Amino acid sequence: MRLLLSLILLVAADARAGLVYDFTPVTQQINALLSGHPDISGASLIVIRDGVAIDEEYFGSYTPTTRIPIASASKWLSAIAIERLVEHHQMSWSDTVGQYFPAAPLDKRTITLGQLFSHTSGLPASDATCVGDASYSLDACAQQILGLDLAYAPGSAFAYTGNGMQVGGRMAEIATGKSWAQLFADEVTTPLDMPDTGFYHPNANPQVAGGVGATMLDYSHAVQMIAQHGAWNGTQYLDANGIAEMQKDQTHGAPILNTPDPLALGYGYGEWRNLVDAQGNAVQVSSTGKYATSPWVDNQTGVAAVFLVYTTAYLLHDELYALWGNVRGVVLDPIYRDGFEQ
Repeated sequence: MRLLLSLILLVAADARAGLVYDFTPVTQQINALLSGHPDISGASLIVIRDGVAIDEEYFGSYTPTTRIPIASASKWLSAIAIERLVEHHQMSWSDTVGQYFPAAPLDKRTITLGQLFSHTSGLPASDATCVGDASYSLDACAQQILGLDLAYAPGSAFAYTGNGMQVGGRMAEIATGKSWAQLFADEVTTPLDMPDTGFYHPNANPQVAGGVGATMLDYSHAVQMIAQHGAWNGTQYLDANGIAEMQKDQTHGAPILNTPDPLALGYGYGEWRNLVDAQGNAVQVSSTGKYATSPWVDNQTGVAAVFLVYTTAYLLHDELYALWGNVRGVVLDPIYRDGFEQ
């Protein structure tokens, strides 16, 4: 049986090796996007399939070493760090605030780590004043956030916010005895070979949900790992079941009170669900930030991609959806080297 499976995989890989992709529509779209927004200095795109970059492009001033703030694209990376701790049995998505902050207000103690990373914690949508303020420690910021009034009962609604992940990050510090910046390096950037990725305020109050700077190539390692169901460099970096759990709708259909992406079909842990199949399984997941950098994974085509750019996300909302669709269209309609479909 294993021999048969290996042969099937080899045949499939050989068939994929005969494909040529025409990314002209994608290139044209990005050029038009930049022409329409002359204040944007540049952009870059990488598309990976079966561990191989099938498209890598740089526009304007952007190069392979361009590093920019990625805002909420940080959320996916921070959720990956937590999933690593979960798989190492140092934490659980069902852990509660009360386990780590026994003196927290009573109405906050039952909030779970999973709710903190899926925007269903009940914490208000507007970030606390300490979020992003390097004069605070992460502990002091978490304490400030837990002192805020709940906007709704935990688990009863979805309200996009950085508050929850800030508290979850402090819980991870308590669980591991490490600073968030150190555990992020230990669990994410070092094993995934992301040397140019990290928090802008690593030693003070790192903004867990939005404070990362990264290059396109660095981030591509994270999405490639996800597209490979947790495999990276010949090892199983994350369990495939853990990847699938992160992609489930962790809002459980709760009503939406606040969202930057009304077209999304639910939210997992640190990631949007953009396309789902008839059974509700995630087909495409992403984590676009407010500066419009957009990493995504398409489970149907096996594509992992990163579009790196620095502007205001709402200006490019429609363009990003079109970009995802154009990349998908190219991959689903390749050119065959021998002139006919195998």
